[in-house]
Amino acid sequence: MAESLGWRTMDTSDGFSAEGYSFSHSARANLRIESAAAGTKVTLELLVERAGVSGFMLFDVGGYYNIQIRKWLDGIQWHIHQNFTSGQPQSPTPPMPQSNKGAACLFNGCLGFIVVMFGLSFIVALICAVVGLITGHLYLLGRGGTLVIEGILARIVSALILLVGVWIVWRLKKQRFKIG
Repeated sequence: MAESLGWRTMDTSDGFSAEGYSFSHSARANLRIESAAAGTKVTLELLVERAGVSGFMLFDVGGYYNIQIRKWLDGIQWHIHQNFTSGQPQSPTPPMPQSNKGAACLFNGCLGFIVVMFGLSFIVALICAVVGLITGHLYLLGRGGTLVIEGILARIVSALILLVGVWIVWRLKKQRFKIG
């Protein structure tokens, strides 16, 4: 977990726990290792905060956390295997299954596209608000066409848009310093 996500890990009496952030949501993983009749039983509990800077998460979108848990468990198995087969050439990390790479690239590409589009719409709204504050003519672009507001109302709405933009940037900066 520390290698793949950069989370802080702590030893516990029956295993270890890790804390960190995933998609700007606070997360904690508790891993318990127990002896069982057929070998060793590993239990992994992943607790992820539903509300975060990137929004409210109702469910595991795209199965990201299931894939991450599978990757951690495969990493544990790989490290145990490396301990028993010492002396053979070793790679620093276990190989990721080929079947997940294409889906992961597609999912990450879609997420990146969504983030870029939201960022562009945010920048366009801020530029329109600055122009509206200066000139008194506010043009808001949307799916239904362009909304035009003029006069003192345009300046008030522009100021409100800029205040909301400054507040969002302030919250993002505050959250980033807390994470790092």
